Amino acid sequence: MKRKVLLVVPHQDDELFVGGGLFKTLAQHGEYEAYVVFTTNGDFFAHEAKVRLEESLYVLTEFYGIEEDHIFFLGYGDGWKDSVHLYHHDGEQSLTSQAGRTETYGLEGHEDYRWFRSGRHSAYRRADFKRDLKDVLAEVLADILLVVDFDRHPDHRAASLLVEECLGELFRERASYRPLVLKRFAYDGVWKGKADFFDIPGKATVLKELSLFPYTEEDMLRFAMPDDCVTPYLTDNFLYRAFRCYKTQQVWQKADEIINIDEVYFKRNTDNLLFDAKLSASSGNPEYLRDFKLFDCADVMCGELVFKECGWKPEDGDSEKRVRIHFEQPVTIGRIAVYANGTCDMDRLRVGFYFDTGEFHSGLEIETDGKRKLFMVETQSGVRDMELRIEVWEGVRWGITELEILPPEEKRLPEELENVLFHEEAGNLVRADKLLMKAQKAILDFKKRLFRWLPNRYVLWRHYPELVQRENVPFRYRIKYIVWRVKQRQRMLDAPNQE
Repeated sequence: MKRKVLLVVPHQDDELFVGGGLFKTLAQHGEYEAYVVFTTNGDFFAHEAKVRLEESLYVLTEFYGIEEDHIFFLGYGDGWKDSVHLYHHDGEQSLTSQAGRTETYGLEGHEDYRWFRSGRHSAYRRADFKRDLKDVLAEVLADILLVVDFDRHPDHRAASLLVEECLGELFRERASYRPLVLKRFAYDGVWKGKADFFDIPGKATVLKELSLFPYTEEDMLRFAMPDDCVTPYLTDNFLYRAFRCYKTQQVWQKADEIINIDEVYFKRNTDNLLFDAKLSASSGNPEYLRDFKLFDCADVMCGELVFKECGWKPEDGDSEKRVRIHFEQPVTIGRIAVYANGTCDMDRLRVGFYFDTGEFHSGLEIETDGKRKLFMVETQSGVRDMELRIEVWEGVRWGITELEILPPEEKRLPEELENVLFHEEAGNLVRADKLLMKAQKAILDFKKRLFRWLPNRYVLWRHYPELVQRENVPFRYRIKYIVWRVKQRQRMLDAPNQE
């Protein structure tokens, strides 16, 4: 049987940013069945939903070669009224989306996932959102998951966190299911990347916000782009041609920022032995240690990361401060990873691990910056019971957010991924002379400037709602738009003088 790869993204066009060339490599490999799930309908502007859904179907079937019945629309809203995001809505009443909807929907002939499976739509409630997402994950049971990471967009954040929540439950329910999970930012280094596509030699992706997240540069997995995704001839470039299909979003204007010679992913450990163990704690909730979420967010709408309860921490009066771990079957342990979140540089956390083999590792200092602290321990075979003991706990507000008890050896990537790992020493992947690159850059820059003054009808529809669904935009509206642009530019020029 073929293996499966599942791409999970919020909006129609995110498949190009999160999946990009790596998803193309796997989808067209021959040994994989490719699936995609969109969590929203991209309907922040209600009239664009149908077009965006159709655009995504075209890109995925015609460019990536994916079967249409392998593309799932969960059908949730893109933007919410009353400034409350669905991720935080635990109530029974359905939320109302920016588009004025209260339940999931899709296209005629390609309905939303819940309707397709059950003959009914899901209400806009967190419980429904989680159930639909978890059902898709459980139905596909992909061998490889490519998932959007915690970006600055609320829908990206919600999808990232909820996928982790669902996977954490699935891993505890299905002992045999341990896929490869790769996460990628769609903004940092991509949508908000450096416009260096035309640089010679080609530049590797740079992530500017890495310090804000539980990753380091050593955690990066860099994959080389397929040859047809790095060609300097934009008209021949696979991704650029796909970008052009999204007329509503005009993605092509960001081509020199998005397209790079490599793509950066972060691997999440799924071989954590803690998923199959029984946990008990002297106090606090130890389930946070294996919920597969490295942190949780109190408000995905807020620009800055606002933490919520997301880790195990002992109560103030707890003198033991320990977690007991029991494995039903003997296990072999060789690595332990700890993630902890605190509030400042003055926090202190020191732990010890004790095994029923008689071995122990004490005095292990843990930084509370949310990043992984990996300990290589002498291989312990036949372990049935072990303990995590807190030796020093000072100011660690959010607690230990994840504990990974791991086998001695890390699983290797599948061969098809090993073969496309990016190695800078392999040489420059962009082979073109400087004149050609300069010419291509000049053409793209000219097209961008032209579009700002002569936009397509989708941009005009956003500015002038009375034009919605009119194929031919009256010429006077184009003049009106140009006048508006001139006034906007003049205000920007006048602003410094007024200061």
